[in-house]
Order: sequence, then structure tokens, then C-alpha cells
Amino acid sequence: MPVHNSVLEEVQYQVERYLANHRDALACSCRQCRDDVVALAASQLPSRYTASSTGRALIGVELQSKQVQLDIFQAILAAIEKVNQSPRHDPKRIVQV
Repeated sequence: MPVHNSVLEEVQYQVERYLANHRDALACSCRQCRDDVVALAASQLPSRYTASSTGRALIGVELQSKQVQLDIFQAILAAIEKVNQSPRHDPKRIVQV
């Protein structure tokens, strides 16, 4: 099994879930802005790497704790705010709302 960062996977899932329920949270919903939110949020959290299915399952349980979920949510909100303030995509492109 290849090395896997379980925190990154959880952040990706939570970002997509949050943005699906809060469509106006991110000023631009392009792939670049969404990926920037994931990258910024994940970089604020401790990585949890695994190389086995057992390790992945154990970390999966850890990631469901209320404190870890709160930490992930706070990192996502901070990342959304930062991306909204300074998006990296081409400013001349047309953004569809």
C-alpha cells in the first residue's frame, strides 16, 4: 500500500462538503480556489501518514474526534477567508456565479 496522508483526505472531503452546503462561502468556486483552500487548510494541521490499511483505519477513528473535526473546520474557515481576500486565479477570466 502506498503512503497515504489521512489528514489531507479528510480536509478534501470536508472542504467539498462545506462548499456544497455553503455555496456563497467562497467568492470563486473555480478548481484553483478550491485547491488553494485545501492546501492552506491542510498545511495548518499535523499530517498523519500511513502505509497500511490497519494504520489508515486507526487514524480514521482518530480523525472523527470532536476536537480534530473542530481543528479541521477552523483551518478550512481560515483558508476560505484567505483565498477570498487574495485569489490566485487569472483575474481577467470570467467568473460564473
